[in-house]
Parts: sequence; C-alpha cells; structure tokens
Amino acid sequence: MKYETFYQRVAVWEGIREMPWNRPFKMSVYLYIVDGLLIDTGPSSLGRESIIFFDDNTIQQVALTHVHEDHSGMAAWLQEKAKVPVYLHAASIAEAAVEPEFVSYRLKIWGRRPAFKARSVPEQIVTDKYRFEVIDTPGHCRYHKAFLEPDQGWLFSGDLLVNIKPRSVFCEENMSEMIGSLEKICALGFEVVFCSHTGILKNGKEICQRKLNYLIDLREKVQELRNKGLEDREIDQRLFPEEDIVSTLTKGDFSSYFIVNTI
Repeated sequence: MKYETFYQRVAVWEGIREMPWNRPFKMSVYLYIVDGLLIDTGPSSLGRESIIFFDDNTIQQVALTHVHEDHSGMAAWLQEKAKVPVYLHAASIAEAAVEPEFVSYRLKIWGRRPAFKARSVPEQIVTDKYRFEVIDTPGHCRYHKAFLEPDQGWLFSGDLLVNIKPRSVFCEENMSEMIGSLEKICALGFEVVFCSHTGILKNGKEICQRKLNYLIDLREKVQELRNKGLEDREIDQRLFPEEDIVSTLTKGDFSSYFIVNTI
C-alpha cells in the first residue's frame, strides 16, 4: 500500500490487490479526497488500510462513480462511522440497499459490499472551494458517473479509462455506450484525469482521445466483417484469436466477445 500526501490539493491513496488469473499481476485502487469530498470508497478487502487514509483526512461527503464493489465496498462503514452522505446514480440506489451475492473470484479480490443507503447524486457537487459537474458516462456499466471540476481542469473518471485498448471487458460493459461517453468527455475542458485504477494521468484528455480512437477503429473493423456476413462469435475469433484466460477464470464474466457484441 502506498500513500501520497497531496497532488494539487487532492489527497491520494493507493491500495493493491493481486489478480488470480495472472499472478503476480496486481491491480491498483486509487481513492481521492478533495476539500472534504471522497470520490469512491474502495473495496472492503482493502478496508484495514483505507481506514487509515479516511481517518487522516476530513470527509464531509462521498460521491460514488458507480456501485461496483471495488468502488463502494466501504460505503456502509463510512456511513456508520463518519455519518456522511453517500451520493450515487439514482438508478443504482435500490441495488446499493441490498448486499449482493458475488461469485468466488470477486469475493476473493474485492470482498463483500455491505448494503448502504445512498442518496441521488445531484447535478453538481459543491464543496467550500470547488464545484464538480456530475456527468453521465455509461459504458463500463449502465449507471456510471464522472466528476468534472472545470475551473481546475480535473476529471475524476471512475472506470472510464482503466484500459486504453481493451481486449476483454466485463459482461455489464457496452462499447457503443462507452464510445458515446468518451465523445462527450473529449468535448469538455480538462487536462488531468484521476482514474480509479491507473492513478493520476496528467495528459488525461489525450488518453481519452486515444481510447476513443481505438474503439472507433475497432467498430469499423467489426462492421466491415458483419457486412461480409460473419456472426459476432466469428468476428470475435478473428479479431481476438488469442486464448481468453480471463474469461475462463471468471467463468465468462470477462470476454472479448462483449466488446464485439456491443460495439
């Protein structure tokens, strides 16, 4: 676990979890606190470490980019201990109120996601010093938000930019919606991206555009093969011929097929 004190007045924390399908590959989880606003809570599997970060900083409100357990696993703890409001996409509030049953690999990596009582995230989140615009950015999941501080040029992107050239995605992901969200984001004014899994990207807008370009190019390839009469399974095999180990180990939760089928 690594803890950075501040980046441009944003407190930054990094926790690390090993991925069972590609040891010793590890995935980072980044948490950000800015002027009393915590953006995402991290998973309960990193709770012992993240609580130190929470205790070292003032938290007055919590905004979640989405309800996945690696982003909301400590929301219930924060509600109970810090008595702070937790904001979430309105369409995910009912889901948050029930603890889900996860398959074993998700529990092993991220831990439980206890039920919590979320509030509908407003159109803007205001702190003493900053004003964050709340932006719908579906793609990674249907109900995903990003938070933009236009005066500072900051974008807190959640899982919008985790992988610039994805070759396997989660079953909930939709690449057509991802393209739309990236087009929307690329039209905004920002430079620095605060990503939930890859950290602080100082050339964030350029990276957004690179991912958008990759997906648009991939969409054209898929459409060309569809026009030749190929089915999506055949297209998947042609564009992503390598063995999909992640799909096997997650029992199909991740697959390159979900890229082809939704683009």
